[in-house]
Amino acid sequence: MKNTIAITLSFLSLNAIAQVDHYANHDTVAGTNVVYKVEDLGTSYVIGDINNSHFGQGYRFQNGTPVENDQIYYANPIGNPKQLFRQAVEETFTAAEIASFRSSNEEVMISDAFDMSGDIMEVDFMFKKHPKLYSIPPDKWFAFEQKIRAYIKYTIPPRSQVLTFMVATRILDFNELYN
Repeated sequence: MKNTIAITLSFLSLNAIAQVDHYANHDTVAGTNVVYKVEDLGTSYVIGDINNSHFGQGYRFQNGTPVENDQIYYANPIGNPKQLFRQAVEETFTAAEIASFRSSNEEVMISDAFDMSGDIMEVDFMFKKHPKLYSIPPDKWFAFEQKIRAYIKYTIPPRSQVLTFMVATRILDFNELYN
């Protein structure tokens, strides 16, 4: 009986530790290799490297002139984004974490800013205020960001190469990733 109680208490204390909200009531959070700015949207958090400067800016031509809102520019990811994101997820998160994300239908909005060579310069994450997501420490998000930067690249068509940078946003649905 004592062993059962000790095991139960250990499990509960580990579960409580795993449910820490790293982002509540913070403007920034620091990991070993990154400082993320935190934007609290009420039901969601947006986190991104404190040095990110491209998000929220409008597109600009290389001469500095702003792009009109009705002008459309595009880029194409190289390879199969679903497979590349799956690889990044599997190299960052444990099988138990992935199963947990899938069981609660978790999603993360990922925005990346990339240069005209197709390399990602900056990444932002937006996720619901759900214990399975807000308990992910900054260093793990940073490791995931590094995998995204390593695996995701873009082809920039000539029409779009007149810009200084571009931004792509996608929803990472953990269930969809494995179907």
